[in-house]
Amino acid sequence: MPPVGVGSSFSTNTLRTGEAKLWILLVGINDYQDDSLPSLRYPAIDCQGLGEAFELATEGFPNKEVIIHHDNTAQPPTLQVVRASLQRIVSLSRTSDSILLYFSGHGMLEPIQQEAVLCMRDTRKDDLLATGLGMQELVQRLSRSSANQQLLCLDTCHSGDMRLVGVGRARNAVSAPVNPAPQMMDILRQRASQSKGFCALLSCDQGQQSWEFPELGHGVFTYFLMQGLMGEAADSHGVIEADGLYKYVYRQTLQYIDKMNQQLRLINQQKLKRGDSKLHPEYPLQTPKRIVEGVGELVLGVKAKSTEKLILPRRALVIDGLTNNKNTTDLSRVFSGCGGFEVEYVSCVDKGLSEIRASIQELIRWCGEQTASYTQIGSQIGSQRNIPTALLYIRGYVEEIEDGEAWLVLGNGARLSRSTLRQELRRAYNSKQIIVLDCPEADTLENWIEDLQSGLENGQCIITGAASAEKPEVFTRALFETLSQANSQVGLPVASWISELENISIAKGINLHTSLSGTQAVIDILPGNISQAFPEEKFAVVNAPTQLTQLSQSTQQPDILPTGRLEIDTKQYSQLEQLLKQEIGLIASTILQQALTQVSSLELLVNNLAAYLAPEKQQHFQSSAMAILEASAPQKKSGITQSVDEEFTRKCTSELAYIIGPIANFIVQQVLKSNPQISRTEFLKNLALKISEPKQAYEFEQRLLEK
Repeated sequence: MPPVGVGSSFSTNTLRTGEAKLWILLVGINDYQDDSLPSLRYPAIDCQGLGEAFELATEGFPNKEVIIHHDNTAQPPTLQVVRASLQRIVSLSRTSDSILLYFSGHGMLEPIQQEAVLCMRDTRKDDLLATGLGMQELVQRLSRSSANQQLLCLDTCHSGDMRLVGVGRARNAVSAPVNPAPQMMDILRQRASQSKGFCALLSCDQGQQSWEFPELGHGVFTYFLMQGLMGEAADSHGVIEADGLYKYVYRQTLQYIDKMNQQLRLINQQKLKRGDSKLHPEYPLQTPKRIVEGVGELVLGVKAKSTEKLILPRRALVIDGLTNNKNTTDLSRVFSGCGGFEVEYVSCVDKGLSEIRASIQELIRWCGEQTASYTQIGSQIGSQRNIPTALLYIRGYVEEIEDGEAWLVLGNGARLSRSTLRQELRRAYNSKQIIVLDCPEADTLENWIEDLQSGLENGQCIITGAASAEKPEVFTRALFETLSQANSQVGLPVASWISELENISIAKGINLHTSLSGTQAVIDILPGNISQAFPEEKFAVVNAPTQLTQLSQSTQQPDILPTGRLEIDTKQYSQLEQLLKQEIGLIASTILQQALTQVSSLELLVNNLAAYLAPEKQQHFQSSAMAILEASAPQKKSGITQSVDEEFTRKCTSELAYIIGPIANFIVQQVLKSNPQISRTEFLKNLALKISEPKQAYEFEQRLLEK
């Protein structure tokens, strides 16, 4: 278990004023002069991208020096060159300075002396100690530096040839039986015990390997290092320090590999159903490791003002072929909000077949035109996002004849043939595709899946659902509910979405069929890291009062909801929210929360909410709302006195780990140990105190209270 997080006592002022200097040495080796050391794919690109990320993160630090050695630099990463750069940093650094060293490449264990060695470009496998940089030598050199703050990042895990079929590959593909990780960690622990300002971040733990993914264009560890330095790991003040960076990289690395494994698992299940026994192996665990002792804050940068938010290349086309339905507009809001899609909504009530086909062709054309999606960001940073994600949702009836041809029958007499749709989809070969067909009463959806499958390298997800004639909207609502209830910060891969839909479909009698392909990239229906789930500006149609202050983005509700001198319990809140949603849609949540902060009586609350409705609907809404609010006095939620059981503890640990990293398990156990009979409410309050961001702490507490 990683140690307790480092404190925050060191100020960034000395770096911002130039009083202290930040020294950065980045080393990456793809190709080795010794043919017995196999080439690697990404270390040079890792160095280049990491250098760009540091340029952004440290643009406010006037006193810095970044030295980069990789295959394509003027000074290649030979042992002599790297030693010279290291010696320069050690000899010139002062007490107030900070040092960061990064190495990406092979690490090996010298068989006789049993010493861990970092392999430089000219390292010879038969003479490792003389031609490589030993870990003992490296830490000894660092110990001679006056700099109090030192960070060593190693993206190298020797694990043998563990390449997976058709997917990622291990960072090292060296065919040797010994692993240097234990010796490497022993040396780093010794160094950490001697210096409170020393910290080491390793790409993985003992017995693991460091994975590379074509989708990311980098090793997964370094990819998230870059994302963290670009601001994703910054605290509330915009400061990026080693402790926060590690927590970010830790949870993102685990989450990405878990998403890929979920996708592989579902693909394998589909293969088994078809009688195909050639299954894709799942990725073994990769858990980034931190070695640190003592206290202190190692500042690496500040979130750059010039860094624009990464623009995700995600576009959705929603075609409602039945009616201009509130359910499909609600779904469009979710796609646009927590889905991060640029959404085009087409109602077939007033659109012909030619216009519908033109919209589909425009979506396909957009896929073909997508390249790097960055604003003021270097081309090497975050290349995962270059692969566009196209979502096509069509709601209509299915018509099929005996010779195999079939159509989606849409409004206004439009008929979209299956062969035409198949032809268009196969033109978008360079994208991730999510296809959703919502077809009430259909009984031949298996044929649509079989015909539309394209075997795209980057992945294709097809979801088809048929609700009954009595409840034609139930599948649309299932799509909406599974997405709107997901955590938009964490995200949702399509593999998990399919699993949730399968469970709901069984309970609600939906005829569901799905298909998932692609082992090169993770397909997300919700990409994560999105704070506003439902944007009001694109889809909400509200008859709003003339004066409306900015609405809160949070959709979580507290256990007891204060409105001035008024209190409303959670049950009343939920019922009132649903009543309001029936009239104005998803924006009801934010309007209700805003109103709760402005009134002090039930009557004022109801009148405030009624002002958003059309005049002819206001009286009915007011009477229904008052009936809800006067039904019972506010009561505290039962979770206040509920005990903390094993399942609840597991959920809390998981949620807390996502926010603060693996130290969450230690904190949870300490709280339980100090008070075994603690109530759920007090338990959550204690855990929330460990979250530095007030908004995150509040949302964490309320999210778990709901459970």
